[in-house]
Amino acid sequence: MTIKNTFYTDWDCESIGERHLPENEYRNAFEIDRDRIIHSTAFRRLQGKTQVYVTGQSDQYRTRLTHSIEVAQIGRSIVNYLNRSSDILTGEYQIDSALVEAACLAHDLGNPPIGHKGESRLNELMDPWGGFEGNAQSLRILTDIVRGDRRSYTNAGMQATRACLDGILKYKIVGKENTPNGAKFLYPDQQDILSWVHNDQHLDDLAQNGTQIRPIECAIMDLADDIAYTTSDLFDGVKQSLLTPEQVQQFWSNQYLDASNKIKADVDQVLRNQFPMSRFIAGLIGRWIYSISIEKIENPFINIPRYKYGLKMDDESHSELMALRSLNYSLIYNSDYVKNPESKGVEILEELFRYYRDVVFEKQRELELLPLPAGMSTEFDENQKMRMICDYVAGMTDNHAIRLHSYLKVKAP
Repeated sequence: MTIKNTFYTDWDCESIGERHLPENEYRNAFEIDRDRIIHSTAFRRLQGKTQVYVTGQSDQYRTRLTHSIEVAQIGRSIVNYLNRSSDILTGEYQIDSALVEAACLAHDLGNPPIGHKGESRLNELMDPWGGFEGNAQSLRILTDIVRGDRRSYTNAGMQATRACLDGILKYKIVGKENTPNGAKFLYPDQQDILSWVHNDQHLDDLAQNGTQIRPIECAIMDLADDIAYTTSDLFDGVKQSLLTPEQVQQFWSNQYLDASNKIKADVDQVLRNQFPMSRFIAGLIGRWIYSISIEKIENPFINIPRYKYGLKMDDESHSELMALRSLNYSLIYNSDYVKNPESKGVEILEELFRYYRDVVFEKQRELELLPLPAGMSTEFDENQKMRMICDYVAGMTDNHAIRLHSYLKVKAP
């Protein structure tokens, strides 16, 4: 493939598995990554998965799908702004917006039903078989499940590019047992993929020791995610009247003294219906994007443009982001409105997982409408069987899990 954008090399565009493309293919390698993600079943299922508020509580809340679309839009806007404003980047040497968009669209593919609480509980349930982690599951979907036949990494998955896979890898420690808190890891059988992405044992070793090794596209995706969920979760919380001016004022006074007078006044105006919430959020996102820049890294981990630059947000904007994120954690995520449906959903997830586990190990009979995952084989070892069970349960939408659980409760002996 001829690359006009010299920010990327043939090595960045190499795919994990062979791509069979027509001679007149009009897309670049990263546009293909993005398109395959959008047309995947895993991406469509995000429409029925909880972002913060369990799906069904209201028809106006963000789901994982709408959140991912918003992350992609913000990520693309950050790229467009940097490409047009930075003295470092030019027309023939710039960050590819389709690559960042692909990473943003894929970043939550592996998240299970019932949001982060569901992820934490699945991690506990899967502890004897390597645990569960949303980012690792996203990688598994891209390399083993989407378009795949599960026989090998050359035949399975969407044959993503090296740069695309690197763009979603926020965490690169392999093995749950090697992390300080049992979270933010890759599965043991993903070591080969990480080694292919890095192509450098020294980098694998550094990552295993906890060193953060991320390309610029991953940094943009991560910041776009922070901006998106902080603003949208606040938006949905205000719309549901989960916050009062008095609560927020008390929070600023007692728990977060570092908030600027501007952000406190702006939030107060919104809560008192003196300024439209939508305009407040739009203004915030725009101002934060304008505050972002890139800077050259002295000693990059890999001597290619993706690793030569770091992302920077000015202090005022970063302070505002941290203040609103802390506000969300304290007053929204810990509210009964969020926590009570979450708790019920986690119970459903746990019972479904245990049911399928017991069927696999012949401790429970299989019910008619609760078949085992397609492709389950008696030739698989215990770890392979449980990973497939985990794939199956994690892939469910909230409503599908609730329906299956209802059937299980009625029919189970």
